[in-house]
Amino acid sequence: MPKSKRWGGKIDDIVESLEFIKDYLANRVPTIDMVATKADVIAVKADVIAVREDIKKLDVRLTRVEASAVTKDYLDIKLADLRGDLVVLTRKEDNKVKSLIDILKKKKVITNSEARQVLKMEPFAQI
Repeated sequence: MPKSKRWGGKIDDIVESLEFIKDYLANRVPTIDMVATKADVIAVKADVIAVREDIKKLDVRLTRVEASAVTKDYLDIKLADLRGDLVVLTRKEDNKVKSLIDILKKKKVITNSEARQVLKMEPFAQI
């Protein structure tokens, strides 16, 4: 075979080298399908990462909401405390009314039957 003037080698050697390069590249260079598949995998991974970040954000928000949420037990305790406070205040007012009735009886502004009638009234009726 004639030698190539440019490369100084035989054309068969060049063809053989080109075939080797072609086979090598065929196994190394990704095809369009391979690139598309890898792009799909990368897109799915990005979606998964985005969903995980959203879940983390929601978890943080849910934790904040749970921390500030009012529970039934908490409400029951607070309502019981409020009721107790109201009873104490009402008893104090009742004692004031009894004292006022005693003063009015002593000054003969009201009669004994009128005093008993007032004392029979709620919330702390006296017989």
